[in-house]
Amino acid sequence: MNRHPLLANNPHDLASFLELKLYVDKQVPDLTSFTSPRLFATHLPFLSLPESVTCSASKLVYLCRNPMDTFVSLYHFTNKLRPPSLEPNILEDVFDMFCRGVCLCGPFWDHVLGYWKESLEKPQKVLFLKYEEMKEEPTIHLKRLA
Repeated sequence: MNRHPLLANNPHDLASFLELKLYVDKQVPDLTSFTSPRLFATHLPFLSLPESVTCSASKLVYLCRNPMDTFVSLYHFTNKLRPPSLEPNILEDVFDMFCRGVCLCGPFWDHVLGYWKESLEKPQKVLFLKYEEMKEEPTIHLKRLA
């Protein structure tokens, strides 16, 4: 019987988010306690990553989605964060903020272009993947990832 973790867990639970789980409440986790190789997730823009990441031997995989799917995901995510006592966010208001670049992770295009440019300058360090292309041709992109 296959006991692969992805068969029993949400993928988001298998890669700890730096800004959501590991560095909450100004805690500084002991990263050496994690098994190697270590896998972390983040929504930080490339320019916000610390030098300990950008100048290390660590490899980065950036997975982007098209703007519409990113916006819809953001809309639902921000509504899940709201207390039940508050009305849901208004779709048009969230869309206006998204278009103006007022987002949790900064402007969409700045975020995507930061990783895209770095992947062109340092392809051995940053792998830039597009979600829609991965769905169309998973084998090709899994080989790139491997």
